[in-house]
Amino acid sequence: MKLEKAAWEIKNEKNKANVRWLLVLVISGYFAYLISQPETVRGPFLNWFYVGAVTAFVAVVNLSVMLLIREGLKTGEFYPFVKYATMLADLMAISLALIFTGGSESMFFPVYFVVIVSNSLRYGMRLAITGVVAFNVLYVLVLVHQYYPHMNIPGFQKELLKVGGFWLIGLYTGYLSRRFEMLQGEVEKYEQLLKETLGQKSS
Repeated sequence: MKLEKAAWEIKNEKNKANVRWLLVLVISGYFAYLISQPETVRGPFLNWFYVGAVTAFVAVVNLSVMLLIREGLKTGEFYPFVKYATMLADLMAISLALIFTGGSESMFFPVYFVVIVSNSLRYGMRLAITGVVAFNVLYVLVLVHQYYPHMNIPGFQKELLKVGGFWLIGLYTGYLSRRFEMLQGEVEKYEQLLKETLGQKSS
């Protein structure tokens, strides 16, 4: 059972790593496009150093994950903390992308949903709660950066609805994942019971 769980997590993290490389190319390309625009369009703080730092952060995370995956394939074991670390790193990278692409109005905001929903469905309620709490903290920091120092947030109720929506979706997908695990466990018990019953009859 432990080996099956490790293999499942290795497969999930490998898929996430592949998607992460694709997103790095797309978002870095978009940042490069923004840098080529006049300062009035891109803002005064977006530069190659920032783009390179964010890209390097995601690349280091992904390379580390791939090394852990390679080790896991050899040993048959996988560190449980990896799924938490990669989700938190993804949420941090999205937040860094939001800062210079419109903040709360950024085109990359929906990627938060993708990260939380995909991880919640894969790993269940515990990771869902961790992801939603991390999103809350990081998104508040994005809003602070966006509206500092006056902190007069237009559409404040809309922002509250966003956060509430994340809690609802994250917890619900985590619940569905947990429910599926329970049903799967029941099916496995019935299959084992059926095998034992048939084995007794044949003997």
